[in-house]
Amino acid sequence: METPKMTRRALLLTLLAALPTAAWAHLPAGSRGPNGGQVQDLGPYHGELLAQDGVLTLFLFNHHDQPVDARQASGSAILLMAGEQRSLAFEPKPDGSALVARGAFTAAPGLRVVVQVVPGPGIARAQARFTPVG
Repeated sequence: METPKMTRRALLLTLLAALPTAAWAHLPAGSRGPNGGQVQDLGPYHGELLAQDGVLTLFLFNHHDQPVDARQASGSAILLMAGEQRSLAFEPKPDGSALVARGAFTAAPGLRVVVQVVPGPGIARAQARFTPVG
């Protein structure tokens, strides 16, 4: 039979085991986000940049890690790779889930991307540097 002391100990151990999970809920700069891209602070938001050959996808999150509707957002990306520089313009996905930029590039280690975004009307432009492939 379980004693009250054992029950409290089991509850305490369960709560302690849950603490790291709660800490992972925040998207710290440089970490991987829920879509597999690199996360950086982007003004009052977090940006998660996912790079695939020819396509950059930028997801926006508020500081409570909730997705931000990107339909009113605009921005650009400067890609730095193998000594070359290329600029791409972001356009919102129709459902507002992210911004997408398309162009000729290879998503390879060493790719660096500088993103400038205006998240919406009346919100100041924000900039962040990403190394999305690694």
